[in-house]
Amino acid sequence: MSLPLTLTFVSTLAFAIQLLIFAYLYSSHRVRFFHYLLWAWGAYTLSKGIKLLDVLVPVGPPAIFAMEVATVAAVGFTLAASLAHRWDYRLGARDATVGLGLAVTVAAVSGAVGTAAAHVVGVGLGTVQVAAGVLFWPARTRDAGFRGERLLGGLLALWGIHRVAAQFVSVEPGTPAYLGVHATFITLYFLSTFAVIIMVLERARSESERLHARLREAERLATAGELAAGMAHEIRNPLSAILNATALLADEDRLTADERAGTLAAMRTEARRLNRILSDFLKLARPQEARVAPGDVRDVLEHVSGLIRDDRTRAARVDVRVAVEPGLPRFAFDRDQLIQVVWNLALNGVEAMHGRGRLSLEGARHNGAVALAVTDTGHGIPAERRRRVFEPFYSGKPNGTGLGLTIAERIVAAHGGRIEIDSEPGRGTRITLLFPLDGA
Repeated sequence: MSLPLTLTFVSTLAFAIQLLIFAYLYSSHRVRFFHYLLWAWGAYTLSKGIKLLDVLVPVGPPAIFAMEVATVAAVGFTLAASLAHRWDYRLGARDATVGLGLAVTVAAVSGAVGTAAAHVVGVGLGTVQVAAGVLFWPARTRDAGFRGERLLGGLLALWGIHRVAAQFVSVEPGTPAYLGVHATFITLYFLSTFAVIIMVLERARSESERLHARLREAERLATAGELAAGMAHEIRNPLSAILNATALLADEDRLTADERAGTLAAMRTEARRLNRILSDFLKLARPQEARVAPGDVRDVLEHVSGLIRDDRTRAARVDVRVAVEPGLPRFAFDRDQLIQVVWNLALNGVEAMHGRGRLSLEGARHNGAVALAVTDTGHGIPAERRRRVFEPFYSGKPNGTGLGLTIAERIVAAHGGRIEIDSEPGRGTRITLLFPLDGA
């Protein structure tokens, strides 16, 4: 097999493979400029295929004419792709018809007039390809571009310059010069294909990031709406109670001293509840930044156990036990926030036991993490409720705000940890906080 035939066969096969890659990518990345480049690469493949056919089965002028039409069309589609990339140009039916007519005319003129006209056409096509490369180069007025733009723009410009220079170099098929010119063309084509793939994938990644950002914003707005609705619902009850109490107090003649004192006490209770709801909501809406420092979680558990033992109004008959694994490593955490979380969980356990039972506060190492567990012997949590305990304003307690566990989960997540709940009705609840150990 002669060298020209080998080069033609290899280049045709390479063009066909790259065209298939483009077609595969286009099925999931339907970008307009990529659509036109797909047509351009298809035209180049057709041109090479016709040339291979003409080498194997000589056809003569018709094959050369068809090859010229395909080449001109390929350059035209490349220009259309650059215009679509820069200015969102859309190739209409009229433009396509004019372009096809121009390609046929140029090919006919090139073949009819002779070698000089062919060189002029080659210079013209090379100039158009350089212009396409310039249009693919990132514009200064644009805030951000895509990776691969400069590479594709530069390669198309070099490809165009190579096309122009080839018109002034006379090489014989089979010579080293012929091989060099052909190898340069194939190299530029391969690298351009690589640059297009980078651009398409980068554009798809950027679009995906924008869509995810919009989704996160939509989720944030939806969460804000749910929080506002929950907040309104939670505030309405104490406000209604306070309004009813003020209406009763306005009728001084119908209230005894004891009734007045009871009404005022109810108002104070509801006001404190309202204040607690607002305080918890502010903690949820404007969480404080964690001020972490290496510490011993034993201090946190001992501190919370002391608070529980001292609160005899709520934990009069609660047996509080603290168990920390010897040698439990220190790790970085915000002491105040961790106390808040453990204290909240401990109070939930005390309330679940109705002020009597056993409350265990434990610290141990578990699978490369520090595990803090709060265990009670209360009534447990049913499975249907367990799935919703971290939802804002969802509470199983009559006067609960439903924000305690939501805030706890957010604090633990800010420390890089997570919360696990193991509970069964009638057998108590165990809530475990898992904090990763750096380098464990």
